[in-house]
Amino acid sequence: MSKNLVLIGGGEIKGWNFETKDSSQDLYQTENIDKKIVELSGKENPKMIFIGTASKERVGYFEAIKNIYSNLNCTVDCLKMTDSNIKEKILNSDIIYIGGGNTRFMLAEWEKVNLKEYLKEAYNKGIVVSGFSAGAYCWFKYNYEMIEGFGLIDAIICVHYEDKSNEKIEEFYNNIRLNNIPGIALDNGVAMKYSENKFEIIKSIKNAKAFKISYINDEFIKEELFENNIYTL
Repeated sequence: MSKNLVLIGGGEIKGWNFETKDSSQDLYQTENIDKKIVELSGKENPKMIFIGTASKERVGYFEAIKNIYSNLNCTVDCLKMTDSNIKEKILNSDIIYIGGGNTRFMLAEWEKVNLKEYLKEAYNKGIVVSGFSAGAYCWFKYNYEMIEGFGLIDAIICVHYEDKSNEKIEEFYNNIRLNNIPGIALDNGVAMKYSENKFEIIKSIKNAKAFKISYINDEFIKEELFENNIYTL
C-alpha cells in the first residue's frame, strides 16, 4: 500500500480568485499537479473530499475545485465542520484536498472535531491527501512563522516562496537555524509529493522552483530540488 501526500506551494486556480473571493480567475497554474493527484488514487472515478476550513468554507472556492476535479473524472463533495459524519467522509474517500487560507483558524477548528487524527489515519490508510498552502503547512513540524503542524514531516515549510518579502524569508531562515531542522521552500506552481520519508517534486509552472535549506557547520546550504529525482530529509 502506497502512502501519498501532495503538498502544493500555491498558484492561481481557475474559477477562484483568492484576493477578491470570487470566480474571476482565468489562470490555471496547478493543472499538472491536479492531474497527478488523481492519477495517484489509482481509480477511474475517485471520490474526493474538499476541506475548505482555512477559507471559512467559502462556497465559491469549493465550486472551483469541484469543477476542476469533476473534469478529471472525480466525484467531489465538501466537508464542513458541522457535518455529523466527519470521520466517515474522510475515511471513505479516495482523495482529500485541503484548501488554502488562514492556517491558525483552520487548525483551531480542526481541534474541536479531532480532524487531525482522522487525516493522519487517512494518510496511513493509503488515501491520497493533498493540501494547498495552509493545507500543506499543517503536515510539517512548523511553517515559516513557527505555526506548529502535525509533525509528520520533520521540517519547516514555506509556500508561495517567490512572493515572500525579504523579511519573511529572513524569518524562515532564522527558524531553520534556531531549530536545527531543514526547511522546504515551494514556489507557486510547485508541489512536494511525500511518501514515508522520501519526496519528489511536481511542477505545473515550468520555471517555478523548490529548495531544501539546511544549516550545517554555521552556514546555510540551499539545494534546488528538481523533478524526476527522489529526495530524503
